[in-house]
Amino acid sequence: MESGPSSSSPSEEPDLDEPANGFELGSLLAAADIAGFRARLDGTIVDVTDAFASLTGYSRSDLLGTSFSDVVADDEPSLESLVAGEDGQPISTTLSIRTKAGSVDSRVVHLEHLESDGEEPRIAGIVDGRPGATGSGSESELESKSEAGSESESEAGSESAVGSGSDSGLTYGRTFQALADALPDGIIVLDTTSEIQYANPAIERILGHSPDELLGSSKVNIIPPRLRQTHLDALQRYLETGERNLNWTYVELPGQHKAGHEVPLGVSLNDFTYDGDRYFVGLFRDISPRKEAEETLTAKVAQLESVAYLGRHALENTDTEELADKAAELVTTALDVECCGVFERTPTAPERRFRVRSQVGCADPLIDSETRRSSESSSLAAVTLDASEPVIIEAFGTDTQIADTTGLTEAGVRSGIGVTIGPLNDPWGILTVYDTESREFAEHDVDFLESVATIIATAIERQSYERRLSDTVDELEESNERLEQFAYAASHDLQEPLRMVSSYLQLLEGRYADELDSDAEEFIDYAVDGAERMRSMIDGLLAYSRIDSQGDPFEPVELDALLEDVLTDLQVMIEQQDAEITAESLPEVHGDANQLRQLFQNLLSNAIEYSGDEPPRVRIEAERTGDVWTLSVHDEGIGIDPDDSERIFQVFQRLHSRQEYDGMGIGLALCRRIVERHGGEIWVESEAGEGATFSFTLPRHRPAEGLR
Repeated sequence: MESGPSSSSPSEEPDLDEPANGFELGSLLAAADIAGFRARLDGTIVDVTDAFASLTGYSRSDLLGTSFSDVVADDEPSLESLVAGEDGQPISTTLSIRTKAGSVDSRVVHLEHLESDGEEPRIAGIVDGRPGATGSGSESELESKSEAGSESESEAGSESAVGSGSDSGLTYGRTFQALADALPDGIIVLDTTSEIQYANPAIERILGHSPDELLGSSKVNIIPPRLRQTHLDALQRYLETGERNLNWTYVELPGQHKAGHEVPLGVSLNDFTYDGDRYFVGLFRDISPRKEAEETLTAKVAQLESVAYLGRHALENTDTEELADKAAELVTTALDVECCGVFERTPTAPERRFRVRSQVGCADPLIDSETRRSSESSSLAAVTLDASEPVIIEAFGTDTQIADTTGLTEAGVRSGIGVTIGPLNDPWGILTVYDTESREFAEHDVDFLESVATIIATAIERQSYERRLSDTVDELEESNERLEQFAYAASHDLQEPLRMVSSYLQLLEGRYADELDSDAEEFIDYAVDGAERMRSMIDGLLAYSRIDSQGDPFEPVELDALLEDVLTDLQVMIEQQDAEITAESLPEVHGDANQLRQLFQNLLSNAIEYSGDEPPRVRIEAERTGDVWTLSVHDEGIGIDPDDSERIFQVFQRLHSRQEYDGMGIGLALCRRIVERHGGEIWVESEAGEGATFSFTLPRHRPAEGLR
């Protein structure tokens, strides 16, 4: 095809008998990003790498099933003619590659004739990634270069031996050598005695040995001494029985670097036969970065789990000493350090600046040096206390953040971190870690320590808050007890004189009625009424004070039944006012039935009393939200100014004169106390002259498990 390969639909593609990956070393080619292809003897392309497709400008699907001649200049020889007469030896030649865009690049192409028992012969090729010439030359020039390149490279290819100068006689085609030299991964070829027959250049970067140093030597030189005999035994067992003791496709093993340290490697193995001799090829990659990333991730996960555990422990326990012990243990394990200390600041102590609240693995000399006030300039804890950020010491011997590290180094520590516990302007103390070796601490290590310090500080603050709260509760309970005692005294001690005043006034009125004029009778009525109102106020105050202390235990309460009782009690008032009270089905709640009866009675009597000139119309509704019921009492009465919506729930607060409406001004205050005892809220929504809606919340009754 003059214009190159053409796209075809899937139904038109040739019946290729090659696997998708094509090359036996396809994964290696892909890893090296090498332009390679595989074709039948007639030039039909059966597989290509992505790099080859990119080089030509065509897609992989465009190239499969087309002829190789479509991607080279018109006068280039066929693949079959190039490899014919080479006695199976690989060759290298220069071909003009024609791209989809129409440009022509002169490239060195390594070709090899592949044959396998029972399979159709194939031609494998690798295109050098560096252009050999530009596409601007004449066709005769390209032909000349191609012939010259073919001739010289063919001669070199027929004589090439991997490991020039070795006695092995094992030869490789330039296909393999071009691939192996280009790969960033290491490749070695061994014979059955573990002697290295080939090593590619990447070996030196990975293990420090140049290929020349390794050729002819034993592979055990690049195996850690502790594993060498195991390797030799496994090789002998495989040669005798065919048994593999590890996964040849991929296995992770350490390699021995020339400098003496071990290097983690990802290894793939295979074996092959050449000229009747058996060989092994190994492909390996330095996986140190991945291993380091895995170790970092593992450390982070362990640290996060430790923080989560410590956080749960802090929520479930209030013992600060126990929390400090847990924190020190977790930190020592998670950071793999020698010692961890939790130090509390003691500003007023004459000798010690810190008190040890917990420590794990710390020797007495270290603890003594870190806590003494006289050694502030040589203490990690003291320096951290005065710093505005964590103090990280990777080597006490060379770091200048601490003026004198003699005490620390004599205590056997070489590195450490210190973070404050609590706010910087007033810290509770210091959390420190120490190690016996100089080491670099990762950023996540410092973050982990700060998280632990935050948990400790939060737990200490919570404990302080709970202590203050407990003290406040104790004070409130004492105050309430005194108030109840006062209310009790008022109900007994004050009501008796009031009854006496009222009785004597009534006696005076009855005995001397004929002798009293109208003014005297009016004065006596005022005095009796005042005494009665005072007694009612005292009774109301006593009831208000005893809402919490004298209430009944909570139990399931059917509000429908409770409302019927309330309406019965208010029957006379309802009939006198011609009131109409309607209610939808009310729920079952959890509460004190007597107090809830008083709550409904107060709200309904208010709705009737403050109805204005029209007959009272009252509606009761209920709405559930989760575990809470909201009950509402609507009326069409005189309403309430929104500015007074809070004041009406206060004790003895009245919005109207007694001439207008009767009452002591304590009914709604009682309602609020009752609702609050049940864990709810009460409020009013109203406008003057527009009626009012009193709403309150109550907890729903939750049946026992298994009965729902």
